[in-house]
Amino acid sequence: MSIVLSLMLRFPPAGWKPKGMTATASGPSRVDFMRNQMVKTSSFKGLWICYTIGALSGLTAIGIAGPVGKEVFTNAGLSSEVANNLIFTLILPFAIFNGAGRPIFGILTDKLTPKITAIITYMLIIIACLVMYTGYSSVLAYIICFCILWGCLGGWLAIAPTATAIYFGMKDNAKNYGLVYTAYGAGAIIGGIVSAQAKDILGAFQPFFLIVAGLAGVGIVLALVMLKQPVKKSA
Repeated sequence: MSIVLSLMLRFPPAGWKPKGMTATASGPSRVDFMRNQMVKTSSFKGLWICYTIGALSGLTAIGIAGPVGKEVFTNAGLSSEVANNLIFTLILPFAIFNGAGRPIFGILTDKLTPKITAIITYMLIIIACLVMYTGYSSVLAYIICFCILWGCLGGWLAIAPTATAIYFGMKDNAKNYGLVYTAYGAGAIIGGIVSAQAKDILGAFQPFFLIVAGLAGVGIVLALVMLKQPVKKSA
């Protein structure tokens, strides 16, 4: 049924707008960038790296949620059985935060600009990681940290496409965001490797949270410098 219905889909004519809709002076850029033009801008490079950092932080959090939980709950004096049951139970609220992060940060991106919203996510990541690092035997610290990290991952799945449309327009948006989305893939690959090797390299997961906090700090700097409305150069 979906295939049959999809055959009816068509792109609207260039410049088409819904009846009664009028253009406003404010809002996303009125300049459209094609993909080959977008990749030459510092805004694209900044968005791609910032998205990679956001995805890396969140996807690593998903990968290490179980083993970190076991370490924390053991430090808190819980039995192995109780720890395993608690980790399993907490997956649902983590997933809820992940889902809720998408509309929340999508709205913030529209209201506050991609730059400010990206900085908010990085500040939250830093806070979460420092809470986890300093409270590595606290069940509450674990819950707070991973709810935030999972929520920020969901947030970046809204920030990145919204920022792509705002910065580079809608004309070639599908191709533009398709390229920006490769940052999520890069974050997934790096995050998978890191989550598998972090304990072997560092001896424990606790120091890893300082590294993630440092990456978020780099993200703040990049967002401040590179996340801005690009200027389209004349041919």
